[in-house]
Amino acid sequence: MNALFERLHSQAQAKPNAIAIRSETKQLSYAELVRLVQLRAQQLHQQSQQIFLLDVSEPMAWVIEDLALMLANKVCIPIPPFFSQRQQQYLQQQANSAKPLPPATSKVTFTSGSTGDPKGVCLSVENQLTTVAALAERVAGADVKRHLVIMPLAVLLENVAGVYLALWLGAEVVLLSSETLGLKGSSSLQLESFFAALKQYQPDSLILTPALLDAVVTGVERGFINAKSFKLLAVGGARLSRTLEHRALALKLPIVQGYGLSEFGSVVALNAPESIAPGTVGKPLNHAQVTLNNGELVVQGNAMLGYWNDQSSWFPNQIYTGDLGEFDDQGRLTILGRRKHIIVTDYGRNIDPEWIESELCSQPGIYQSAVIGDEQMPLTALLVLMPSTTKAQADAAVDRVNRLLPDYARVQRHIELTEPFTVTNGLLTGTGRLRRQALQTLAQQLFGAQHNSSINEVRDEIF
Repeated sequence: MNALFERLHSQAQAKPNAIAIRSETKQLSYAELVRLVQLRAQQLHQQSQQIFLLDVSEPMAWVIEDLALMLANKVCIPIPPFFSQRQQQYLQQQANSAKPLPPATSKVTFTSGSTGDPKGVCLSVENQLTTVAALAERVAGADVKRHLVIMPLAVLLENVAGVYLALWLGAEVVLLSSETLGLKGSSSLQLESFFAALKQYQPDSLILTPALLDAVVTGVERGFINAKSFKLLAVGGARLSRTLEHRALALKLPIVQGYGLSEFGSVVALNAPESIAPGTVGKPLNHAQVTLNNGELVVQGNAMLGYWNDQSSWFPNQIYTGDLGEFDDQGRLTILGRRKHIIVTDYGRNIDPEWIESELCSQPGIYQSAVIGDEQMPLTALLVLMPSTTKAQADAAVDRVNRLLPDYARVQRHIELTEPFTVTNGLLTGTGRLRRQALQTLAQQLFGAQHNSSINEVRDEIF
């Protein structure tokens, strides 16, 4: 029996009728959850099959299956709902390939790399639960009672730091449909439905991307959400702009920035709720050792077992993250950007484009942004505007951001697009990351079109 199930069992004995999981239509107590997970695990034990794809649409059934696969010592491969059909077929082929896995593999979490090809990270039960235990220690002061799942369950961060952590703490996990939450796909949110769900279910804990935090901040500013109802708002997944962070803190929202990667069980560092340090991702969790090698973060202490179908990667002692960072005199970590994304200007200045992009996206009317440049190309922003935003408003937004930035990091030219960056048009990965090489090519074509042809012609060709 693993440590998570031991805690579930203890909570079922101590408070059998306390709600463990709730949806729009039903709820399960801790006692009922333990019974259903044990029953399903017994069924799985009787099957010779060792690797299972987890592709269950009903959230409560998804959680039960995930816990049962862990308890039954099977290998679970969650399928992200945002994966394309080709990517899902790839996972199916991999699951049927019978290729060796690192011993003790319990979960293979697939993420889209910069090329869109899924990359499988093999984790043990210990990898996952070591992270959970460290997180429980870091957020103990928040006293979380109800966590609302917003990210897809197949995303390791929500799976481990959301569901597992909430159950570890004896809290209630709320699982709602995308329709109820107002989520459309992986990049659109209907604010009215989102606010209604928060008001009805009253969660005190959420895991948020910066875009979702912006929605929460907007809801509080407009009086639709009560800031005092929250105890813990963990923010990660992308660069959080200082502007948005300041707006959230001014409303006294309990935001805690964190940093992590799948190869380390999802979380490396997190601010403590009682000692938030704005602009940083806090101190490394107690199980994580983080050092710098020429500015690059190197982590050890809970490294993955290895990558799927890459035996040379098995059992690493440490992981070079590709992220640049620095520590302050209190040991708190600030993330400076991805090494491979850093723009070097013609004056030799190093610029993290995510820094500028996060500030641009914090402006009203800007839905998406991509900043590119190099020694030959001045800092250039591609802006996807909200439907009602005018060019004059976009110009004003860029001017406001530039006033916040040092002169070397200011946007020197920008162009407005009406079509968003998506997986379909090849400008986003399946996990919502920008495909920067494709965007650089697009920018070169768009700005060349200003002299050679209409922008619409190029846009039609690209999109």
